[in-house]
Amino acid sequence: MTGGTARTTLMLKVDDSVCHACGRCLAGEACRGNAFVRFDRGEAPFIDTSKCWGCMICVPACPFGAVVQHAYDGVA
Repeated sequence: MTGGTARTTLMLKVDDSVCHACGRCLAGEACRGNAFVRFDRGEAPFIDTSKCWGCMICVPACPFGAVVQHAYDGVA
């Protein structure tokens, strides 16, 4: 048996507690990969990680600081 180390990846997410669910999401507009998805206008969007390029242009684009990095260890 080999002992492996867990790999932690930094990913982007929208912090619902900070997001103002703007009608015109500036972070989503800045996203080059069109990774921001919103189903309902009054709710915060989420970032589709399969579309996210990791360029992080969306982080400073949000005037409320709602786009943040979080650690993901691959475990659900």
